[in-house]
Amino acid sequence: MRSFLDPSAQADVTSGQDSDQANPSRRMQGVSSAHFLKLIEERGATGFWTCDLMTGECTCSPGVSRIIGAETPQPFRMVDILERVHPEDRVLCEDLWPLTRSGVPVNRNFRIIRGDRTVRWIEFHSEVVLDAEQRPARAVGLLHDVTLQHEYRQTLDETLGRYRALVSSVATMEWRATASGEPIFSHGWTALTGQLESDVLRGSWVEAIHPEDRPAMVAAWEHAVATLTPYVINHRILQVNGEYDWFHSRAVPVLHKGGRSHEWLGMIVRHRDFGSPATHGGSNAGTLTAMQIRAARAMLQWTLEDLSRVSGVSVSSIRRIEAEGERATRANSLTAIRDAFEREGLAFSDGTAVSQRRRPPTRD
Repeated sequence: MRSFLDPSAQADVTSGQDSDQANPSRRMQGVSSAHFLKLIEERGATGFWTCDLMTGECTCSPGVSRIIGAETPQPFRMVDILERVHPEDRVLCEDLWPLTRSGVPVNRNFRIIRGDRTVRWIEFHSEVVLDAEQRPARAVGLLHDVTLQHEYRQTLDETLGRYRALVSSVATMEWRATASGEPIFSHGWTALTGQLESDVLRGSWVEAIHPEDRPAMVAAWEHAVATLTPYVINHRILQVNGEYDWFHSRAVPVLHKGGRSHEWLGMIVRHRDFGSPATHGGSNAGTLTAMQIRAARAMLQWTLEDLSRVSGVSVSSIRRIEAEGERATRANSLTAIRDAFEREGLAFSDGTAVSQRRRPPTRD
């Protein structure tokens, strides 16, 4: 059995160059196809084979022997490949030879166990050459070691898996947008709001944002897109159950080299999962401490019942908040209490500060 690339095989190929002399467009002076095959084979990841479909006689290049870990001097048989297929992949290879003999081109990826007991991923590709009567006469093909590509793919899959696990443990949903701010992907939005993916793509997702929060949200997003700065905002979203709840949204631009924006990557986190109460417009508008609530009531001379009547939060809830702080209630209750105080002219800042922006109305 002669290899594709042994001297006698090259002589056969060279002898066919006489016909090429008549066609200058096909002639490459002093170079045969064997030279190109040898150049490819010397990279160590590719091998070529051919097989007479009538007699079963096969010939292979040295690259095939290197890939499958076979002894080069022994005659090459197609079974030399099939017998080395990894047990878990054999079901993928049962029809390789029957398909090839019937004239069907084959392209498969599977693992083999080499002679030295190492495992490699290979790509098996075959084509069939027909005889003068249009019957399959000879199969030609290649083996390509794609182990490195599979390692890269596995590393990428594991990296994406870790990313997905991290995001799903924190975020209610994730989303992506183009450099110009147009949404191109959302994972979890339909389950959260009931809107379809097509609604998101045509911009109807804004309708799920509370009307009072839309202007600030749109302004923040337009500013982030225009300046390539992180987008951070808090707003209410209409959920599939028909109720609004507070969410924390943030996104960052993913940049190409040179600073050109490629896309935006963002997530939305439910505020009670985020670990802090809801806020308006990206500020700390919803956050109140127990000390601030008590101080604000004292400044307005409000009883628990007064605050309950104005804010809509029950007396028992207010009493519990003042005793235990923000951990004792839902974010919307703190927001309602803060709104009630702010309508009376009070202002709050981080920490325990409470100030009076205007004189409160005189109480009867």
